[in-house]
Amino acid sequence: MAAGKKKSGRIIIYILLILVAAVVLGYLLLARRGGNAPGAPAPTATPNYELVEIVVASQSIPRGTVITADVLTTIKYPKNELAAGTFFTSIEDAIGTKAKYNIDPAVPLTASMVIQEGGGSLVSFDIPSGMTAFSLATSPETAVAYAPRKGDHVMVVGCLLLSEVDTSYQTILPNNTTVTLSSGAGSYETGVTTSMAIQPYDTTVSSTARGRYELETTTNDLVYVVPSERQRPRLVCQTVIQDAMVLQVGMFPLGTNESAVQPTATQVLATEEAAPTGETYPGSVTIVVSPQDNVILNYLSLAGAKLSLALKSASDTGDVNTDPVTLQYIMDQKNIPSPLKLPYSIEPRVDTLVYPTFDDYILNEP
Repeated sequence: MAAGKKKSGRIIIYILLILVAAVVLGYLLLARRGGNAPGAPAPTATPNYELVEIVVASQSIPRGTVITADVLTTIKYPKNELAAGTFFTSIEDAIGTKAKYNIDPAVPLTASMVIQEGGGSLVSFDIPSGMTAFSLATSPETAVAYAPRKGDHVMVVGCLLLSEVDTSYQTILPNNTTVTLSSGAGSYETGVTTSMAIQPYDTTVSSTARGRYELETTTNDLVYVVPSERQRPRLVCQTVIQDAMVLQVGMFPLGTNESAVQPTATQVLATEEAAPTGETYPGSVTIVVSPQDNVILNYLSLAGAKLSLALKSASDTGDVNTDPVTLQYIMDQKNIPSPLKLPYSIEPRVDTLVYPTFDDYILNEP
């Protein structure tokens, strides 16, 4: 009886194994048929890209820094997407160049981002196309106490002293006069054969200056009036540059790392009595102007004009139209009258205007 039960148990196990094998076989057949079924998408083949190495920044590279191997690394890049001459493919080719701009980490290095040795200055890349740079000699009084900084916009004001001159001689008026004598009346040197002899004038005598006849109102007589002093020039001021960008305050550095060197400063003297102390200031400001305005500024500088800067608002970068200013303009616009001649005056007499000073005042201290 026991032997019959064992035999039936084995038969059941065999049947189960056969069923499991049949299920597995059926699944495999169905999977194979499904893979070959029409309309099923074919598996995508992995493309075979050829990769090359390109140079990237491994850390931040400040503008003007000479690039060395320790700030560079390489990454893989598809060769078919690499435009010829765009990226550096060798670290050795990039070593010794100078960064035109600030380069962030992981940014690929291109030829347009660096300057090769002997490739010019970094400053030239800050000047817009079609513009030029001009340097003005300045002081705290003519450069808004050196408030402008690189990137600010300024106006340039020019002031000139004008005098009347003889058109033919190009000499200042009035002309000097001389005495001429006919040869028949006598001469000053033996052997003079010209019809006229010119008496040399004495430059120390004011009467040699050419004057004019005027009617003296008291005696009603004609008098010959000559100038009592040299002609006084007339002052005129006008804006000669309406808008210019500041490129640099102070001298440009000559070192290899142009971004790390501070502008050279010159000491501003306080007074003859007081020794210079405190802050030091640069002696020049470089601005960006058009080529024609550059020529105008050169002329005004050589002609002795006084040029000064006016700092503009950060939101105002357009041209500003101004009127030329003369003494008459100020008198009219500001309603300044010419003082009357009174029968009394202030004592003691005042010939020069001087502001009161303090003994401990130093010019270059704020």
